[in-house]
Amino acid sequence: MFRFRHIIAALILVAASAASLNSVGARVVHPIVFSPSAAAAAPASDGRRLFAAAGHDQLMALCQQMHYKTLCTTMATLPGVATPEQLLDTSLRITAVKAAMAAMKLDAAMRSGGDMGDGMASSLQSCRESYASLVDSLNSTRDTLRSGGGSADLMTELSAAGTFSADCEDIFDQRPELRSPIPGAQRHISRLVSNCLDLAAIIKEQQP
Repeated sequence: MFRFRHIIAALILVAASAASLNSVGARVVHPIVFSPSAAAAAPASDGRRLFAAAGHDQLMALCQQMHYKTLCTTMATLPGVATPEQLLDTSLRITAVKAAMAAMKLDAAMRSGGDMGDGMASSLQSCRESYASLVDSLNSTRDTLRSGGGSADLMTELSAAGTFSADCEDIFDQRPELRSPIPGAQRHISRLVSNCLDLAAIIKEQQP
């Protein structure tokens, strides 16, 4: 049964600026090391402002390591994002919202009926279930992150999310005679999940 409760809960959390996120091409660069020392060296009178600036600069540098940089830098400028962990939490939250919206669009497409054969109906059903599972997986990853869970647990959960995010595209790739009603959303969500995986891997490298 489709998990509407989880979908609605995810939608409530959406940030107003998330709708402006855009996707860009991939570029691989080498990891950098984060250090709070720059903020510590600032004069006391300007400490808070310079600490924020240093944190922002670190996040901008981190985003250059993502496959999809513009998605990352947009999220890094959202309120309440000052650390890599907060950036990952925000990325997971927004990705869950996008996945929930995709699932709801698929559900609407199924309800609209029309002249769709059994193949299309079953494909839409499978896609919808995959995105519902993706929402659950992303929310579980957020719980692990917030509870101080280990990096290995985060990577395991995100690997599962990566599988769910690719399921719908795979389904329609295997049925070229069918056309997905949400091809743009599929690509966007896959890119968001890719960035979450990249970010979690970098955070894991920075931990002792």
